[in-house]
Amino acid sequence: MHSGKKSAFMYGRIMRLHRTYRKSFQNDNSSVRSISRPPSHQSHAMQKDPSHSSPNGKGGSQRRTQQTLDNLCEAACRILESGDRSELTTQRVAEVSGYGVGTVYQYFSNKESLLETLAARELKRMLTVAERILSGWSASPDDAVANSRRLIGAMIDIIGERPVVGGILRTEMINAPADSDLGRELQRYYALIIGAAYRAHPEHRRRLQDEASRFVMFRAISGAIQTAAVEQPALLRSRAFEDEMVRLVLGFLSYSLPHEDAAAT
Repeated sequence: MHSGKKSAFMYGRIMRLHRTYRKSFQNDNSSVRSISRPPSHQSHAMQKDPSHSSPNGKGGSQRRTQQTLDNLCEAACRILESGDRSELTTQRVAEVSGYGVGTVYQYFSNKESLLETLAARELKRMLTVAERILSGWSASPDDAVANSRRLIGAMIDIIGERPVVGGILRTEMINAPADSDLGRELQRYYALIIGAAYRAHPEHRRRLQDEASRFVMFRAISGAIQTAAVEQPALLRSRAFEDEMVRLVLGFLSYSLPHEDAAAT
């Protein structure tokens, strides 16, 4: 009996040890599986990882890239406010923007590419404003004053916001090769205004079609507004200045020299 009890006792102890070892092995194996391959609910969460969606994914990255570009361009404009184009350097942009020089070079290979980008952004803004204003033009000779006033008001808003910077950037536009992206967009801007004016006021078509006339008209308008913005900002926003600019445009288009009248008859 004593021997039998002892054998039963030993058998029970062995079985308890076996169960404990088996349970420990299962727990360890489960831990290994959880590291090497996540459960199904974790896998689903990874499919919605922020790196695949905004704000920290591709969309967020694009927004950060655009924000960095905007910040660098704003820093460059602040530098150009001095009126000295030579002050604009990649090193100076880095200092003003707070970014490293390496970041600046990621966006702009040199000073010229930076100026070209600034000019393109300004021209895009000019086109947007012009399209909005010209869409409301009335095709009637009786509305020539109202149409001219809208156009002058838009140009005052465009040029008057940052006249020094705008003057530098418009020089970049004018000097851009005609077959460059910037040159083509500038021609589109001119064509947009001339086309709308021609459709609304065909009575002025002769002057609008003449290249020399277009050159003088655009330079006269932008030059007067640019000078007023720099020298007399208060005058720029006055009704009297706007009236004189409208008179400039309509008088220029309407007045013909004697030899021009003779040629027309």
